[in-house]
Amino acid sequence: MSFHETLKAAAGALLLALAATQTAVAATATCPAAEAEQGQTVFARDCSMCHAASKEGPGMMGPNLHGVVGRMSGSLAGFSYSEAMKTRGAAWSRDSLDAFIAQPQSAVPGTYMPFAGLADAAERRAVTCWLSRQH
Repeated sequence: MSFHETLKAAAGALLLALAATQTAVAATATCPAAEAEQGQTVFARDCSMCHAASKEGPGMMGPNLHGVVGRMSGSLAGFSYSEAMKTRGAAWSRDSLDAFIAQPQSAVPGTYMPFAGLADAAERRAVTCWLSRQH
């Protein structure tokens, strides 16, 4: 690899690291601790039977959701996603996760997720808040 190629690769890696840091800082700024705590409780009640959200945790029936905010849909290595999820073609944001958690089949028709949805908007906001802090 030439010097210029190495320099370009290093600059790209630095930009990705800065973007991840900004995402984590922004998540903390827009996600109060009390809301995140409520989100962890709702996640434990409604999501944890199928999803892990720990850095080292294995996938379960559903993919591990650690780092899901900012991750491209259908991209976690080792998990068998539906074609609909793989071709969604967008990174998850708190807003898109909120819509998906509200009505998974409407948000991503053809998803394998069997969950009917979480109707309570405040609980969905809390879950996406908590997930946004899992980096």
